[in-house]
Amino acid sequence: NRAHRLEEMLEGVTRTVPSKTDIYVCDDGSTEEQSSMMVDLINRRFPHTHYYRGPNKGVGANKTRALYLMKNHHFSCLLEDDLVPQKKGWFETYEAAATLTDIHHFSRVQDKQVPENCPEFTEYLQKAMSVTPIYGSSPRGDLTFITRKVITVVGGFNPAFKGVGHAHSEWSKRVAKAGLIAHPLLWIDLAEVADKFKQIGDTEGGRWNDDKDTIKKQIRYNKRSADRLAKQNYIYCPLRIL
Repeated sequence: NRAHRLEEMLEGVTRTVPSKTDIYVCDDGSTEEQSSMMVDLINRRFPHTHYYRGPNKGVGANKTRALYLMKNHHFSCLLEDDLVPQKKGWFETYEAAATLTDIHHFSRVQDKQVPENCPEFTEYLQKAMSVTPIYGSSPRGDLTFITRKVITVVGGFNPAFKGVGHAHSEWSKRVAKAGLIAHPLLWIDLAEVADKFKQIGDTEGGRWNDDKDTIKKQIRYNKRSADRLAKQNYIYCPLRIL
């Protein structure tokens, strides 16, 4: 949804991830002109990047497309197009932390931080990896690092959600319900990794260009969907490609 940011985004990703990493661009909101520009950019500058374009069915549907594409990878990261990696090592640090612990899901928690309640875990990671976990009251959606077990056990985002709001939160809660985040505070990031990213354009493009009343209606609708789904005892949702 922020086609003009794609080059900066891909530069940041390709420069900082391990070699031979599969990179996917999932596009669900661009015009024909924007899509053509992105394809041209990728072909010229990022030939090993995979481009997938689908209909605009909402944030959750587009992230499900990404999960489907990454389903055979041992470690994956969902990055929204307003968060750009600046320094190398972030992917490897998440990978090492997931391997060392029984935590299969890491997410950004900036602006939502809460105090730790398990200092032994912090001490363990600081001693083992020289990193400091930070915790949030809820997960941000702009970065989600997961293992393949999340995709296998939890699957995709529920297609009941339309437009924006609540889809990512509902999916993350299913990850927690599945017992894939072995910490009582659930929503965990690593301070040293968080500092390797730059936020760009998070109040432009995408939903910010849509009619405000339409956005409010989508959020209300999705809140009702989230409340209904919370009463259902389910974890897995198929990776439906809409």
